[in-house]
Amino acid sequence: DSAAGQKEYEYINARASQQLGYYKSIPELKIAIDTKATWTIGKGYEATELTKITLSQIKGNGKDTFNSILENLIREYHIYGDSYAEIIRKGEDLVNIKPLDPSKMKIVANDKGIIIRYEFNTGSEVVKFNPEEIFHLSRNRIADEIHGVSIIDSCEWIILARNEAMDDFKKLLHRNVYPMRIWELDTDVDS
Repeated sequence: DSAAGQKEYEYINARASQQLGYYKSIPELKIAIDTKATWTIGKGYEATELTKITLSQIKGNGKDTFNSILENLIREYHIYGDSYAEIIRKGEDLVNIKPLDPSKMKIVANDKGIIIRYEFNTGSEVVKFNPEEIFHLSRNRIADEIHGVSIIDSCEWIILARNEAMDDFKKLLHRNVYPMRIWELDTDVDS
């Protein structure tokens, strides 16, 4: 996944809804990703007093804190491979960081593999962002890829195999309780 001589190279995560579905439906996967995100943010951050004051005023969607925004972004980059947040400034001052849905974000890079813009599809319009307007975290980028790699992609075979085995075992136990065939034998007859 690289520009490979194209004037512009675009990437959008086409598997985002499937990855989110696995996260929401597999409790062991969900708790592992949530725990990693919580652990990563657990001790907070070190910063100067001025920076701490600035970060304490960041509210994300209005109900967030700087720590909850970072935890959300870390959770997302494990699920999707990438996470994005809009950096909102007033002049040179940082005012807010607002997380964006990775399933709606497109990365556009030039022929050298440098990200030149982001495009966010709101449903009614496409909003274009310069690279300095987006806080972008990528998980386990490989070589010159412009996007990260979801942990779910690595675990998908195990997830499917585990679900299939659990489904088979459920049927087997159900058949022990409610047999499919009943054989009536007269065991009182001596042969």
